[in-house]
Amino acid sequence: MGLDEYLFSISERKSRSVRVLPRILREAYTYDVPALIMKSNTDRLSADGTYSFFLGTPDASLRRIASWMITKNSGTPEVLASVLIPLWSRHGREDLAIAALLLANMDHARMGTDPWLLLEGLLKPEEPIEGLLLCVEEILRAGRPCPNEVILCSWLHQGGVAETLSLLCIHASMSRGRSPKEAELQLIVEGDYSKAPDFVRRVRHRILNRDQV
Repeated sequence: MGLDEYLFSISERKSRSVRVLPRILREAYTYDVPALIMKSNTDRLSADGTYSFFLGTPDASLRRIASWMITKNSGTPEVLASVLIPLWSRHGREDLAIAALLLANMDHARMGTDPWLLLEGLLKPEEPIEGLLLCVEEILRAGRPCPNEVILCSWLHQGGVAETLSLLCIHASMSRGRSPKEAELQLIVEGDYSKAPDFVRRVRHRILNRDQV
C-alpha cells in the first residue's frame, strides 16, 4: 500500500478527529521512507535537534499529508488548529514539519487567527532551530506577512526560543524586502548572545551587517 492508498482508506470521521489524527499521521510518516538509508542521519538529528523522533519522511510526502489534512478539514479549519497542540507536544521532526505546513496554509481568515501567535503558543523552552526555521520559511512562503515590530520586539525581550524565532523571522523577511526596524536592531545589539548556538550568532551578525552583504 502506498501513501495515497493509506490516506484514502481513512474514514471521514477519523480524518476530522483531533484525538485520532496524530496516530494516523505517525503511520503515514512511514510511507516512502528510504529503508535504512537515512538511519544514521535521522538518529543523529533526532538526538541533536531535541526531536522525539526523525523518520526521514520525504518533503513531498509531508506536503501530500498536509494537503490531505487541509482538504479533509476545509469546512472545519478549527480541527487543524487544535491538532497542532498534540503534534507539537509529541515533537517528532515530521510533526513539526506538518505543523509548519498547517500554520502556513490553514484558513486563518475564517478562524480569525494569526499563524505567528499560534506558533508562539506552541513553543517549548527548548526547540530545534531547524524546526523553527521550517515554520518561518513555510509561513513566509505562503505569502503571510512577517510578524509586526511589536511582536518581534516582544520575542526579543523574552529571550530564549522566542528571541531565536524573532531573529529567524527578521533575517528571512530581509530577503523578501523587509528592513529591520530600529527598535528591533537596538534590542539585537543589546542582547547577550555569548552562549547562543553558532547558527544564531551568524544570523545576528548578518542582520546587523546587512548593508555590507
